[in-house]
Amino acid sequence: MRFRLLGPVEVRAGEDWQGIGAPKWRSVLAALLINAGQIVPVDVLINEVWGDTPPAKAGNLISIYVLRLRRLLGDTDSSLLMTRAPGYLLRLAPGDIDAQVFETLLREGGRAYADGDPERAAAQLAEALALWHGSPLADVPATTLVETEAERLAELRLDAAELRIKAELACGSHAQVIPEVRRLLADHPLREGLWLMLMQALDGAGRHAEALDAYGQARSVIAEELGVDPGAELRQFYAHLLAEDEERASDTGGAPGSISAGTVAPSSGPPRSVPVPAEAVRPRSVPAQLPADVADFTGRNDQVKHLCDVLTNAGPDADPGAVRIALVAGSGGLGKTSLAVHGAHRVRGSFPDGQLYVDLLGATPQPLPAADVLARFLRDLGLDGRDIPGR
Repeated sequence: MRFRLLGPVEVRAGEDWQGIGAPKWRSVLAALLINAGQIVPVDVLINEVWGDTPPAKAGNLISIYVLRLRRLLGDTDSSLLMTRAPGYLLRLAPGDIDAQVFETLLREGGRAYADGDPERAAAQLAEALALWHGSPLADVPATTLVETEAERLAELRLDAAELRIKAELACGSHAQVIPEVRRLLADHPLREGLWLMLMQALDGAGRHAEALDAYGQARSVIAEELGVDPGAELRQFYAHLLAEDEERASDTGGAPGSISAGTVAPSSGPPRSVPVPAEAVRPRSVPAQLPADVADFTGRNDQVKHLCDVLTNAGPDADPGAVRIALVAGSGGLGKTSLAVHGAHRVRGSFPDGQLYVDLLGATPQPLPAADVLARFLRDLGLDGRDIPGR
């Protein structure tokens, strides 16, 4: 006897899969399958079927549903669906439920990947994902038990899909996984692991510019929805891509110097300002990179006003023509970032050319190099990456 939960609930007693026609029978069977090998009290089954409004003879009706399920399953001697006080127990062998097989394959795929065998991991995870044929428990009336199990299984499905893509990337299948990652991101736009794999896949497929653009998309989505920057792993891979840009610029003679006999020799004089050709600047939209403002920001009126005055050259100490820099200092956890971002939103109308933002990762083991940040800002302002000089 085999059962399916990874989609509509189905039973296979012979050659074909068949559904359970009556919704109440499905509710009883689903509760027993979710708790396979455990006694499910009659009170629990009653709650699964009728919630807080059971009929007067709900217990008798449950026993009738169990009897009909036994007939459907061909369980003539009640050896499969057993009566065990204070309820019923569904006794199954390992692998009788597709969800159990899926979880076993997921664990084996995870072990194979950890052991350095991405090909075997990809194959096992693909086999696990092939068991799915819809949303878990799709045709079972919603209850807390059913929804909790469905959400758990859906999360495991997403974990399996991510791990399979990681394994495929480790096998060098960069271009092949890009469509699948984009499809998953359409449903899970805040899943940073998917954005990271999209950037890795695009870069590995030779689509370096698209990989950089993917980071911009991720940053915009995450800032809009959560009001924060992407996590450290995503930011560090972006920094790695910028470093690759610098290396390419250096290798192709992008650094300032004089050309002699086909080679680049360092200039002997002081660095000169080299005008950027107009064609090197790409058409661009005005950058607006500030994280989302704190909607309920309160207090600190004096500090906010002082910060805004400094940034806009207002107030008694204004110095027309000066480039103003504001530094917000204080201990960790005092809300420095919230204050700075709130003030920046207050004055952004005074900066119509746009606003740039970066997390320097100063509290991490690998803070961003200043040259990488400058290169990113130049690119965000419209400069072609090929025209950004190396260090």
